[in-house]
Amino acid sequence: MPIECLISFDNNPQGVYYAGQELSGVVDLGVDTTKRIKAIHITVSGYAKTRWIKKGYPRDSERAICRAYRSYLSSRSYVLGTCASSSCMDWSAGEYSYTFHVILPENLPTAFDGKYGQIRYEIITTIERPSRHPKVFKLPFTVIQPLNLNEDAIYRIPLDILNRKRFWSFCCPTGPLTVKFSTPYCGYAPGQKIHFVLYINNESSIDITECEVKLKQEVIYESHDPQHEFRYDKNLIARKQFGNVLRWSRKVYRGWLDLPSIAPTSARTTCPISVNYLIKIIIKPTEFHWKLKLKVPITIGSIPIMDNPMTINETLLHIQMSTRTNNNSYVSGEPSPTSLRQQQEQHESRATPAILVTDGDNPPDYIPMMPPSYQDAMALSDKFYDDNEYLQNISMSSITTNDKNESFKPRYPVYYEYETPTIPPEKLYDVSPSQLRIALEPPSLEDPHTPSAANLTIFPYEKK
Repeated sequence: MPIECLISFDNNPQGVYYAGQELSGVVDLGVDTTKRIKAIHITVSGYAKTRWIKKGYPRDSERAICRAYRSYLSSRSYVLGTCASSSCMDWSAGEYSYTFHVILPENLPTAFDGKYGQIRYEIITTIERPSRHPKVFKLPFTVIQPLNLNEDAIYRIPLDILNRKRFWSFCCPTGPLTVKFSTPYCGYAPGQKIHFVLYINNESSIDITECEVKLKQEVIYESHDPQHEFRYDKNLIARKQFGNVLRWSRKVYRGWLDLPSIAPTSARTTCPISVNYLIKIIIKPTEFHWKLKLKVPITIGSIPIMDNPMTINETLLHIQMSTRTNNNSYVSGEPSPTSLRQQQEQHESRATPAILVTDGDNPPDYIPMMPPSYQDAMALSDKFYDDNEYLQNISMSSITTNDKNESFKPRYPVYYEYETPTIPPEKLYDVSPSQLRIALEPPSLEDPHTPSAANLTIFPYEKK
């Protein structure tokens, strides 16, 4: 009968952690007969790797495998046996429980799974066997690098973009086509809605058949072997389509883009995988004229913009409580009763935030931030195929995961209760043929986060 293994996390069934938090859990092993083994060790691993095939390198008839690998976390502890010992021992039949505990570094990048690479974190239980391949059990989990949109006031600035284009008809230029796109903020979190206003003033003799607003995810993969190269992949996150705009007319389209469970914008530039987001506006004219395309970069964070200072302080307090100054990691058969008693006293003495849990070692309460289903999480990326060359001296048939039916995809918290403001109707646009004016009210004393701008005049750029 095969060895049974069950890996579970303490008070965190979803397995979602912020970088800098404490990760702890239990490994339950069961064996029915006495087996001959060398050692048993538990490893907390985190790495990033990329891989794709480049054809025509160095000659057209050949191809090369571009790849990169970088390790961010590797904490191994032996629960039975030692690393230096080469002798074997008898592992008696029965059930065993081993606890693991590690402090996640604060500079860990967010877990991600894409078409040409992945950033992955795993709990690996390895049973070393003599004259046989080791038995390996894995359980992936999600690590999120916190990106608090409240720390920088730039994320509260309204996002505006303006462009003009002239068409040619019978060798003569037509009137200008003015396109103005605005959003209340330039930073959002998963679960929110990106409210926008699309203003189109068509003073040309060409009809506009369709207008489209897209939110796209741009992933940059980097390889180091055999040479330094990049590969780009784009995924469509959300899209809104609008009707036509006839010649010599103007229209204002108001809508929103729903943000699903997606990875936040990458904060680490040294990682071989970088994730960015942009809003793309496409204006499609009739006949054989070129489309007008606008691109607006946008930031997706892990903590949304909150207007209530108390809510911001509670969220920051929770993240600070979840981190510890020491970097010790250990794995033992039984936890220390003294340490458990001290942790319980510390947890009872802490204040309980409104939307947070009392245990400071866990991420925020996921009742208001429900994680997505696997169907939603797996809909945004293709499966990453790897040759598994990094698994040396391990038989692929001996690797077992807790879920054999479907591959693991990282889960990102979704904020359903934080609504973003919309652009009021009274702040629409007064357009003249020469300039486009935006009337902004002066900031009120009650809202200190309102950008300090009174009247702003933007002179559009004309594109021929």
